[in-house]
Amino acid sequence: MKEENQYNFKSTDTISTVVGRGTYIVGPVTIKNSARIDGHIEGEVTVDHEVFIGEGGIVNGKIICEIVVIGGKVTGSVQAAQRVILEEKAELHGDIYTGNLKIANGAVFNGFCYMLTDSEKTKLTNQPQ
Repeated sequence: MKEENQYNFKSTDTISTVVGRGTYIVGPVTIKNSARIDGHIEGEVTVDHEVFIGEGGIVNGKIICEIVVIGGKVTGSVQAAQRVILEEKAELHGDIYTGNLKIANGAVFNGFCYMLTDSEKTKLTNQPQ
């Protein structure tokens, strides 16, 4: 994974939860602040701010967050009001709903992408979590 500053972190932002390699969680999972997932999660993942799926990370379920950075494998829709970043080794099988999308060369994306309007971003951000 690349340095966190590349993704415009503020100095007050923290990764409050790390799901390490070898960890298997059956969800739904709700995380405050930001998270890094290098393990395996089965079920919906809701994170208040950013979530990073490392190269070895796997999520089978919907992801709801402000910013999603995928370096591993996700099967399920991704709802990110601000942005979604698919890194070189990322694999996403599901639809994306976001305000901004970046796909690196080598990433795999199978699904539809819906670019959100400002009002849709606000609705997504204000959903109860």
